[in-house]
Amino acid sequence: MFKNLKVATRLYVGFAAVLLILLVLSTVAYVNFGSLNEANRMNVHTYEVMSEVDGMLTALVNVETGERGFALSGQDAFLEPYKSGLASFNTHLDNAKKLTEDNPKQQERLARVLASRDEWVARVLEPEIALRRSVSDGKASMDAVVASVSAAKGKQHMDRMRDLLAQARSAEGDLLAVRSKEAEAMQSMTKLVLVAGSALAVALAAVIAVLIVRGLQSVLGGEPAYAAEVMRQVAKGDFTVQVVTRPGDQTSMLSTVKDMVRMSGESINDVVRVMGALAQGDLTQTITAPYQGAFGEMKEYVNKTVASLSDIVAEVNGGAEALAGAAEEVSATAQSMSQAASEQAAGVEETSASLEQMTASISQNTENAKLTDSMATKAASEAAEGGEAVKATVVAMKQIAQKINIIDDIAYQTNLLALNAAIEAARAGEHGKGFAVVAAEVRKLAERSQIAAQEIGDVASSSVQLAERAGDLLGEMVPSIKKTSDLVQEIAAASEEQSSGVGQINAAVGQLSQTTQQNASSSEELAATAEEMSAQAEQLQQAMSFFHLGGSARGRLAAPTPAPRSRQPIRPAAMRSKPVARPAHAEPALAEGVDESEFARY
Repeated sequence: MFKNLKVATRLYVGFAAVLLILLVLSTVAYVNFGSLNEANRMNVHTYEVMSEVDGMLTALVNVETGERGFALSGQDAFLEPYKSGLASFNTHLDNAKKLTEDNPKQQERLARVLASRDEWVARVLEPEIALRRSVSDGKASMDAVVASVSAAKGKQHMDRMRDLLAQARSAEGDLLAVRSKEAEAMQSMTKLVLVAGSALAVALAAVIAVLIVRGLQSVLGGEPAYAAEVMRQVAKGDFTVQVVTRPGDQTSMLSTVKDMVRMSGESINDVVRVMGALAQGDLTQTITAPYQGAFGEMKEYVNKTVASLSDIVAEVNGGAEALAGAAEEVSATAQSMSQAASEQAAGVEETSASLEQMTASISQNTENAKLTDSMATKAASEAAEGGEAVKATVVAMKQIAQKINIIDDIAYQTNLLALNAAIEAARAGEHGKGFAVVAAEVRKLAERSQIAAQEIGDVASSSVQLAERAGDLLGEMVPSIKKTSDLVQEIAAASEEQSSGVGQINAAVGQLSQTTQQNASSSEELAATAEEMSAQAEQLQQAMSFFHLGGSARGRLAAPTPAPRSRQPIRPAAMRSKPVARPAHAEPALAEGVDESEFARY
């Protein structure tokens, strides 16, 4: 049970037991010393009683001596001891009575002594003193005095008083003897209790000290100073210290410290090994030893950290490879875009040049239409003048027919240019939608112009035939000329509309050219960025090659990355179909070979 107590409790119990024994010893000693003091006080009291008894006896002797001296000499000086003895007897008697108030037997003896004295004085001493005074007065003779003294009348009184006083003194002596024996017994008992208690206290203190020391040694496993030194070394981080324990010791603090030092040293060595390998880029090292408690948590966290770093490095390596592939793909795409933008810019320039030519043709068409209009007006006003006028009209009609062919060619070229512009707008995507609408409108105007030109050609041909027939048909030719004038005006109006449409096309082509140039610049910047990204990916791969991964991480790293999407090749501008030269007087190819609904879809 004592082994199961705490060290502080053991100390408290040990010192409490010793202190309890000392307290008992002190109490016994105090009580016994009090009893001895009381016995000494009673002994002093007894000696005082005995002294008073002796004083009473001495006083009686003095009374007797003084009375006999006066009886023999008749001198009053001998009465002084007599008188002082009586007074002294009374004093000692009173004192003795006070001292023996608690002793009835002594009070009885003292009372008997007093009665005997009074009787002795009254019947013996005072009569003899009176007889001696009678002798001095001559009233009696000395013989009577001698005979009275020689009769020893007071001897029985004196003997009785001596016997009573002796009894009183003997009783006090008996009390002294009893108290002396009691005191000796008390003293012996006190010595025995003190010696035995002291021995018991010393033995108990020694036993408790041995138990406490053994308990502390069992708990500590060695000297406290050695245990403290070991703990100081461990606190300094020295886990190589050798902890020496007793054979078979597996429960002491030193044994626990030994296990702790061993476990801490092994765990720290494992952590140092893993962290050292990690510092060298080796992520294959882990802690495999079985640890418990906080060491187990440290093992788990270290292994999780290494595993997480392995996963991160593997993912970074995979991401770096994917980034490098993506950078190459982006670079190739950017180069293709740049090439396509350059080709598109060349196509836009060609389209712009064609539009400029078309603008010039439309302007020339407009001028020709105005000229034709004036000529038709003049032919109508001069139709009544005669044959010369008819000839002039025939000539003018021929010229008109020629101009109409030119207009027809211009309309045909305009139609082809509008078709090419629509194709280029479709290639431009979102940027070419507005341009496609304008191109469709231009195409419609071109078709109208072509139709009008054909009609004018037919009319001109008929006019020529009519003019050649005869002058009588001049009256009929005048309406035809007016109709021709109207048609020419329509052609002029259509030409002006074409001119406006071509201007819009020119503006759209300018915007398309600017957009194409921006696309080309952006493609070059994208290519440069892709090259830089590829270089950064290579640097990242070089940095990640510092780490050595385990099998699982390498497996994750070796997982195939998705293949880049295949890109559709961009047709260069040189592969675009060029307009085919149209023979004279041929029918419009657009009306025969191209579906207008398909063209409008662009």
